[in-house]
Amino acid sequence: MLAGTGREAHTLRVGMEVGTITQDAFFAVPPGEVFLVFTDARTHSAMSGERAEIDARVGGRVWLFDGAVTATFRELVPDRRLCQSWRDSDWPEGHYAQLQLSFHALSEGRGTHVQLTLSGVPESKLRQTADAWRDHYWVPIAEYLRDAKVRPARRFLLDFKNRANLAAVDDTWAEDSVLHFAGSDLGGGRAPQKNIGRMVFDAFANVRVELEDQIVEGDRVVERHRATGVHAGEFMGIPATGREVSWTGNHIYRIANGRIAEAWSEVSLHELLSQLTETA
Repeated sequence: MLAGTGREAHTLRVGMEVGTITQDAFFAVPPGEVFLVFTDARTHSAMSGERAEIDARVGGRVWLFDGAVTATFRELVPDRRLCQSWRDSDWPEGHYAQLQLSFHALSEGRGTHVQLTLSGVPESKLRQTADAWRDHYWVPIAEYLRDAKVRPARRFLLDFKNRANLAAVDDTWAEDSVLHFAGSDLGGGRAPQKNIGRMVFDAFANVRVELEDQIVEGDRVVERHRATGVHAGEFMGIPATGREVSWTGNHIYRIANGRIAEAWSEVSLHELLSQLTETA
C-alpha cells in the first residue's frame, strides 16, 4: 500500500549543524483521507493510538503522541499542502524545523503521493527523526486507512451473512447505496440487499460464508467468498431437499464515509441450482 524513499541533506544554521529530510509515501486512498490524518485530532488518535490535539488553522497549535511532537500551522491548503513549524520534545529547547507535506492525487484521485520535506532538523537527531516518520506515520497510516475501508465489509460479512442479521445492513450500508447484482441494477437504498438476505436465509439453514480472498484498492474492497448451507426451504421454486450445498460469490464494494455506498455482486447461481436439481 505504501513505499517510502528519502534522503538527508546537511547544512549549517545559527551555529547548529542541521539537515533536511525528504521522504515519499504512496497510499491507495484519495488525498483527502490522508490529509485528514494530519488535520483532525480524532483521526490522528485513531491512527496512532495516542492522544492528539490539532487546531487546523493557520497559527493553530498541534500536540501529538502525548506531547512528543508539537507544531504550529503556517499554511493549510485542503487536501493539497500543509506547512508547520515542527519539533520533537527531545530536540534542543526552542528549536523548530520547517515541515511541508504535499499531497498529490494518483490513479484518477483514488491514490495519493505524499512528499515530505522537513528542514532544520538537528544533525544529531537526523536519522532518528527520519526513521520515526517511517515507523510512526507512513506504516501506521497505511494500516489504519486500509482497515477503515475493510471494516464495513468485514462487519457485513460477519453480522449479515454469517448471523442472518438483517439489521446489519442499516449499520454497514449507506441510505442511498446502490446494489448491482449479476449485472442488474436492483435500485437504491438498503431494501434490495435485505430482500436478497431474506430469500437466502429463508431457503438455507446453517449458512456459513468464508472469505477466500480480499483486495483493497482506493475506495474499493474486492472479496471472493465461498458459502455453504442446508437447503431447508423453497428456493426459486425448488422445494427443500435437505441437501448441504455450496456456492461462490465475487463482490466489489465501494466504501464512502465508513459505509458501503455501492456494490457489484455475482454468485455462482448455476452451480447452486445444479446441486439442488441433480438426481440421486
